[in-house]
Amino acid sequence: MGPIMYLYEKAREAHYQDLQCEIAESRFLAHLPRRRLGRRVAGSLGMLLLKLGSRLERFEQSHTALNKHI
Repeated sequence: MGPIMYLYEKAREAHYQDLQCEIAESRFLAHLPRRRLGRRVAGSLGMLLLKLGSRLERFEQSHTALNKHI
């Protein structure tokens, strides 16, 4: 496997993990009561969104590096 394919596979795996996180978040939110979110839940959701953002930044950086090699 060449370096470009390796980077592509890593970017694809990171994207797949991001999608899995989004699905888990959607399922989690679907089971919450609709009236109000507690502070603890809101804090957990905020942390999840921060982690998702950092993963998206890493994916974008690896994707940019992949495009530079092509």
